[in-house]
Amino acid sequence: MADLSLKHIYKVYDGEVKAVNDFCMDIKDKEFIVFVGPSGCGKSTTLRMIAGLEEISAGELRIDGEVVNDLEPKDRNIAMVFQNYALYPHMTVYENMAFALKTAKVPKDIIKQKVTEAAEILGITQYLERKPKALSGGQRQRVALGRAIVRNPKVFLLDEPLSNLDAKLRAAMRAEISRLHEKLQTTFIYVTHDQTEAMTMGTRIVVMKDGFVQQIDTPRNLFRNPINMFVASFIGTPQICFFDGVIYKEGREISYVLDCGIRINVDFYIADKIPEKYSDGKHRVAVGIRPDDVRIDDGKYKTDEWEITEAPVVMVESLGGENLVYTNLYGKNSPGEDGTLVVKTGADCEIHKGDIVKIAINKRNIYVFDRETEMNIISGIPKENIVDCEIVKGKMQLGNNSFNLPKAIYGIKDGKVKVRIPSDGVILGEGSGKGKIARVEIIDDKVLYRLEYGNYDKKDALFPLFVYEDGNQCFDEGDNVNFDIDFSKISIAERNITPLNTVNSVKCSIVKVREKNRKYTFYFDIAGELAEIEHVIREKLFAARGIEIFDTEPELIFDAFAVAAEKSDNPSRYAFLAEITEILDYGRFCFGKADLGESSVVFPYSGNVGDTVSLKISAEGVTVKDRKQDIIIV
Repeated sequence: MADLSLKHIYKVYDGEVKAVNDFCMDIKDKEFIVFVGPSGCGKSTTLRMIAGLEEISAGELRIDGEVVNDLEPKDRNIAMVFQNYALYPHMTVYENMAFALKTAKVPKDIIKQKVTEAAEILGITQYLERKPKALSGGQRQRVALGRAIVRNPKVFLLDEPLSNLDAKLRAAMRAEISRLHEKLQTTFIYVTHDQTEAMTMGTRIVVMKDGFVQQIDTPRNLFRNPINMFVASFIGTPQICFFDGVIYKEGREISYVLDCGIRINVDFYIADKIPEKYSDGKHRVAVGIRPDDVRIDDGKYKTDEWEITEAPVVMVESLGGENLVYTNLYGKNSPGEDGTLVVKTGADCEIHKGDIVKIAINKRNIYVFDRETEMNIISGIPKENIVDCEIVKGKMQLGNNSFNLPKAIYGIKDGKVKVRIPSDGVILGEGSGKGKIARVEIIDDKVLYRLEYGNYDKKDALFPLFVYEDGNQCFDEGDNVNFDIDFSKISIAERNITPLNTVNSVKCSIVKVREKNRKYTFYFDIAGELAEIEHVIREKLFAARGIEIFDTEPELIFDAFAVAAEKSDNPSRYAFLAEITEILDYGRFCFGKADLGESSVVFPYSGNVGDTVSLKISAEGVTVKDRKQDIIIV
């Protein structure tokens, strides 16, 4: 049983080809993780790096807290099951399963006990004296699993173990492996290109493409909240159908206007999540509709939840228990990529090619993507709220609520403005604002609230704010709550107010100094200011680069809250000395700004301009990037 941590893992071939790019993930004990994606996406390479069969070019791999980058595969306490079974053909099933234990000089009686127990778990006791050539594909795969089980490893790694089996046997073995995971209660990492395997087996799924992680999520969230068009099309059978179009806004009503001529009025809960820039009727979007969210209309579907339209049937596929009805929203009589919408129906539904059918489309399960970036623009958690408000004598009027402007932005010109407030920039449960929780959604372990404020007697004077919080749900629908605004995160274009950038980036070099005791000490050098490199960072740097670390061009990246600042003329050995050039008071938080080399950095501080401070960057909160190769090395 083991936890795994992959931090900024890269695989680079010949110094240029990046097979895996900046893979970051924490895997909990007993999880069943599935890596899925098309051929060549880097999923097997990542698995082989975990196993120790491929060298890690950069990054850190931990198993149960121990860094294992340089450990031999045999010392990692993992077991790997391969696609081609990798059984010894001249050995019996018993000998294959016992081989690793025999090599480790485990006593014969213990070997027999472990092999017998594993064989009973997998139902292959009667095959122990056979050789692999006398077994079916499914039986050979069980033997390969049994060989892994007897070692009692911390982690099971399975590299497309079912790809050589027929469809019926694959389905049976999927269930077998899932039951095995439940029985063994250990960590499984499974690689496949089959999204059905991923969706039915994984507690979490990693979707990869071209060496990059696209999304890490539960099967349900991948299906209902895909981050981009690739994930949306890769997950789901039959595939999601895309339609080009634009979004129009008239008053508070928003509609999707598709190129095929269909206009879909947007459910108001969804409409509030659409970023304002997309509702001008010009930005090209792709509207995604899953076959699971389409019905043949029999007159029972209400138009406030369903969009009703007509289309010709261009093809019908019978799958035994259900039919797939292919229609074309352009009115064409042949199936094609443009305009094709697939509808699932029961097997007894009498529909034929050439029929004109009424279709009901579920408005609340429509996906919208930016046509250029292919990113989901209404994914589960909105990035920001855009609200109309008024600045009056140092206060921001938001509906019936009034907030005092903090010193950092006090004195801006009065007038009506649009304020952008990120969904994590609203604090619930405190402050002078008053509102009501209108809706609660749980999305990817986060809680999304629809907070309404304004005049409850007039529906057109009631406004929403989307707020998300990590952790447990604290409020229920209908609750009256106070709320506050984090002014360090807002932006007001008309007043040149932008969010405070709390991500610091500083160029540096790494130097070594020979001390009087003839030992070397290693430092980060920022424009002549030296701070000793803490042991935990130093070990990671040399593990990733060795002596070449002195020839790299490092860049330190760290959040403002990863800096501890105190007024001092005598910094500790791990700190930099700097002078406060500006104080930024945002009310809830107060920040100091200082220069480190060519860059300005910000950090929590409430002193005065001109103070000399010692800046200590948390070893856990700093990232070290190699600017030459554009790779994160720590």
